[in-house]
Amino acid sequence: MNQNLRKLLRKLLAYQAIKLATDLRCAANDVRCKHGCSSLYRRIAFQSITDKPALVLSPHPDDETFGCGGLIKLKRDAGVRVRVILLTDGEAVASAPGESREAVVSARRREFIEACHKLGLRKENLRWMHLPDGKVPHSGQPGFKSAMQSLLAEIKSFSPGEVYCTHIQDAHKDHVAAGHLARAALGQYSHPCTLFYYPIWMWHYTDSGLQHRLLGTGAWRLDIAATKDAKRQAMAVYLQAVKTIKGDPYCGRLPGYIMYNASRDYEVFFPSSGFV
Repeated sequence: MNQNLRKLLRKLLAYQAIKLATDLRCAANDVRCKHGCSSLYRRIAFQSITDKPALVLSPHPDDETFGCGGLIKLKRDAGVRVRVILLTDGEAVASAPGESREAVVSARRREFIEACHKLGLRKENLRWMHLPDGKVPHSGQPGFKSAMQSLLAEIKSFSPGEVYCTHIQDAHKDHVAAGHLARAALGQYSHPCTLFYYPIWMWHYTDSGLQHRLLGTGAWRLDIAATKDAKRQAMAVYLQAVKTIKGDPYCGRLPGYIMYNASRDYEVFFPSSGFV
């Protein structure tokens, strides 16, 4: 390799390293910068909602709203059937001294119902599985098969054409477990149904595979500008409701980048076929 070619390669590698570092910083830290990092997102194609009934799995009260509240509202406005299954009761925030588990569960249940109402859902469109918050079973763990069978029964009763669940690379152990439960249950389902993942925490814990995750796994964007106000109102139900003894919202103190991503004019989804 001659000297000129080596210099050119070094420049190209340096440029790519700087660009990737900027992309990661802006995506992970939620910086509204002018470095062009949004070019990664701009390259994800938009898709429209379908008329297929959708089943949304939410590990905790709020994931359904922050991750795919816009999709839920768009589907409901179009008259499409939607059901949301809450896997846990969100009781893990009752860990502070003096915090009542019963009070937390009751509050989070009310918030879940009210937020989903803002998205066009009635109480009869909601289901609870009461799995342990922070301990949703993973594949091979005790309780996984039972949870999977319960989820399969819900899928059979609703007959969805699409299932939306937290991403299997979403870092939070309950979010990861939820993704695997969905895959296992749909593996036992005999009717056509597509599984999509929605990210919550994934961008914060991402690595140099960000571009691959966005562009190499069939990711698509949904324009939710028409339902953005409804989604914002649903998020406010969680953020402005009764606080824990420590003064936190029951959904936790969410980092700014999550709030920004959840407030975009679009939501990002990944087909499960892009991941093993």
